[in-house]
Amino acid sequence: MRRRAAALAVTVIFQFLLEVTAGKVFVAPSLVPFMLVYMSENFEGYWAVEGAFWSGLCLDLLLHQPPGSSSLAYLAGMYAAGMFGRVSSGEGSGFLISMTAIAVAVSDSVFILVAARPIGSGFGPLLLKVPLRTALTVAVASVVLLGASWLTGLRSRNVSG
Repeated sequence: MRRRAAALAVTVIFQFLLEVTAGKVFVAPSLVPFMLVYMSENFEGYWAVEGAFWSGLCLDLLLHQPPGSSSLAYLAGMYAAGMFGRVSSGEGSGFLISMTAIAVAVSDSVFILVAARPIGSGFGPLLLKVPLRTALTVAVASVVLLGASWLTGLRSRNVSG
């Protein structure tokens, strides 16, 4: 439990660093929804709610966003990913990547709608970044899951050999 909370905290800090560096120049991948999907599907399901709320609130405080906007966006994204997970019968990396893509697309859309002042004013031009950010997040998630399965395969060969 503490290791998972620490992993989510490191992900939030890494997301903050990505947003203030790569996010200013281009588009930064959204790693927090990927981590939330991974943890809620592989461990306890409350990560989808509590993890989304607390990580979003911390990210809002770090990035000087309206408090709760990222939390609301992550909660909406995790809800949409959870709905997909309930109607789908998938497992494995492709399933996690699909859920991550849905979570990122929904959470970024909700964040753009909620965080803009006045509410909804930035929905037009910023909405064009959502598919790009989703594709970049899917690419990063694919590399991470491929590396994790490769390391697991190496470890299982060493144990059995």
